[in-house]
Amino acid sequence: MAVDFVLVRIDDRLIHGQVAVGWVKAVSPTMLMVANDAVVKDPLQKSLMEMAAAPSLKVKICGVREAAELCAEKELQTGRIMLLFSSPEDTLRAVEAGLPLKKLNVGGMRYSPGKRQIMKAIAISQEDSAYFKALLARGIRVTIQMVPTDEPVNIGKYL
Repeated sequence: MAVDFVLVRIDDRLIHGQVAVGWVKAVSPTMLMVANDAVVKDPLQKSLMEMAAAPSLKVKICGVREAAELCAEKELQTGRIMLLFSSPEDTLRAVEAGLPLKKLNVGGMRYSPGKRQIMKAIAISQEDSAYFKALLARGIRVTIQMVPTDEPVNIGKYL
């Protein structure tokens, strides 16, 4: 049996207002899991992420590989988990480590030099495009959807 996520999302801000309020209300998770190798090593960042979540939610912050491994444990297979990544590279790494992913929501990838803007809050590099193509090639449905009330848009046409 595999984890049935209520939402797996790429958002470079990880836990923030839009996620902690809008998405939590829309998908009713019991746990927010952040898979990020940098945040797991930064006590201040971890603390800020934990404080941004509602007190009723369990928050688990772990490395990318650890997230894939944890999702194989029975304890998590009955929960309602929202899993957050900061990049398509981390998402692909987790899938390659065994994360059972069927759908991926892309909600925030800020512009920086070397990236092109494809939608209002989504900018991707050539490398990001390659990671998304690899996820799509594995049969994972990848859509862009900033907030729950937006219509999901298939990312394929932007790659």
